[in-house]
Amino acid sequence: MKIKIGLLKILFVLTVFPLGILGCTQLAGSMTVLTDKPVQRDFQEIYDIPYYEGADYDDSKHRLNLFIPNDVDNPPMMLWIHGGAWAFGDRKDETELARKFTGQGIAVAVVGYRLSPGTWKDPKRTQGIQHPEHIKDVARAFAWIYDKASKYGYDKHAIFVSGYSAGAHLSALLAMDPSYLAKEGRSIRDIKGAIPIAGAYDIEAYYDTHLKYNGKAMAENHVAAVFGSTRKQLVQASPTTYMENQWIPMLVVSETDSYEYTRILERAAKKAAYGNMEFLHVRDKDHSGLFRNLAFSEKSGYRDKIIQYINKNRTGYSYLFRNDVALAYRTFGKGEPLFLLNGGPGFPSNHFLDLARKLADQRTVVLFDQRGTGYSSMISGRTSIDMSSMVDDLEALRKHLGYGQINLMGHSFGGMYAMAYAAKYPDQIKKMVLSHSGGMNLGFAPETNRRLQARLTDAERKALAELTKVKDPDVRYKYRARLLAGGYVFDQELKDQVYRGLAFSTRFYPKVHSMVWRDMQRNRFDLSGKMKRFNKPVLIIQGDNDVIDPKVGRASHAIFPNSKLVILKDCAHFGWLESPEVYFGQILTFLSGHAANAG
Repeated sequence: MKIKIGLLKILFVLTVFPLGILGCTQLAGSMTVLTDKPVQRDFQEIYDIPYYEGADYDDSKHRLNLFIPNDVDNPPMMLWIHGGAWAFGDRKDETELARKFTGQGIAVAVVGYRLSPGTWKDPKRTQGIQHPEHIKDVARAFAWIYDKASKYGYDKHAIFVSGYSAGAHLSALLAMDPSYLAKEGRSIRDIKGAIPIAGAYDIEAYYDTHLKYNGKAMAENHVAAVFGSTRKQLVQASPTTYMENQWIPMLVVSETDSYEYTRILERAAKKAAYGNMEFLHVRDKDHSGLFRNLAFSEKSGYRDKIIQYINKNRTGYSYLFRNDVALAYRTFGKGEPLFLLNGGPGFPSNHFLDLARKLADQRTVVLFDQRGTGYSSMISGRTSIDMSSMVDDLEALRKHLGYGQINLMGHSFGGMYAMAYAAKYPDQIKKMVLSHSGGMNLGFAPETNRRLQARLTDAERKALAELTKVKDPDVRYKYRARLLAGGYVFDQELKDQVYRGLAFSTRFYPKVHSMVWRDMQRNRFDLSGKMKRFNKPVLIIQGDNDVIDPKVGRASHAIFPNSKLVILKDCAHFGWLESPEVYFGQILTFLSGHAANAG
């Protein structure tokens, strides 16, 4: 890869004056001496907390410093990774930066990690570790931060990973290669967002630039000493290698010295259509200048932009705590309530955000994560999930929000969920929409699977069977989504859009899926008898090429005493993608109370 000669400046900054050293030597007079006791100001500061004590424990480096605002309820958390060219620096050098962010309502955890040899800078620095030990430490710290959220009072569902220089590389790598968090028993999906600042993201290009401009000794003593000397090792350590892993939204910040390195990542993101990776190029600050601005300026527009990004991308959910579950929900719009139940079982609601906003023009749309998925968590140690409890969750949320009768719309499995609620609480429903819904019993399931499999090629079916070899569940489901995406749409030009939605805009919880289906099978789920007596208006809308056979919709239409059936032409499982005008027209007209013509 060709790198512009302008990169020579960043090499000088990163190698001769690594950020951690710069903070200690030139800015020492501005630093506050740390103590072992928390400092009470507008926030609490807790130093030197061990986050890992395993076999390779380093008493100095496997520690972190916490900064928690006292007057912010459940603040977002920024895990901050210090710079220093992977060989220098320390968490204590980042104290003023952490205080600036915490003073504006962001909890901060500044993590230490083991370092590599630094003989290129200090001949005595001959001892140290090599990649992937740095990122393994960061993953350990993240797992600790996630697990300790309730103890220290920050939001575990809003943990952002960030860092400067070498820390930028490590934060980007943690957010793009799922293997490190998987080894710690956590998912890459537990990261809410990443904000790498002033880093290098293609380590092979970083090595080659050193080799060309600074010579072989520098390339070996600096880059190879950190990452290894083989091309395979350099590529494996590069965030650019993992561009197809697009789960985590990212704000990537550069300054004048790191601009060309960031442009490598930006070009790779554009090529891979990484739609939720944003770039902020700071053109009036160099490498040390931007850090000074973030850490020491009383007012910093760039710090404000980072905080705005965190606040924009945090969860935005409210919670209903009841019995054995914390139920996460969001509301959109104003007016008559419509509860939107997403498909599954085992999916959260976040991939229905656009649908909720579309439907919220003249009504209040309530969207919530079904128990055990997304941000809705089990809080009593229960190991099973049943439909009866899920129905009672919905009823409790209706009461919590103070609504009388509600409109109910369920998509796919969500339609079955809606009918289960209607069976138990029929008087609480005004109207019900079944969008590409499953049936009133489980008899439709084998045919649905057959229809989906029939749309796959022999190669795709073979690849599906081999996915059991993929250990990481996030990667396995990503590949599964890619293989199955075409089966859910009639128009194959939408295949990539469906793949990205299934793979990255939502998250699959296989244990929840299994528990709910087992419960439905054990209790012989069949609502046909009760639905015969359900006389509220029902709109059934389905595709003529749906993976759920249209005869399921016709059978439901025959059972409901007051229903309307709409079959969308040249449409499979997502009417809002393939036939949006008819799909939304029928639903909105039905909810508003006017007659509608079938599409």
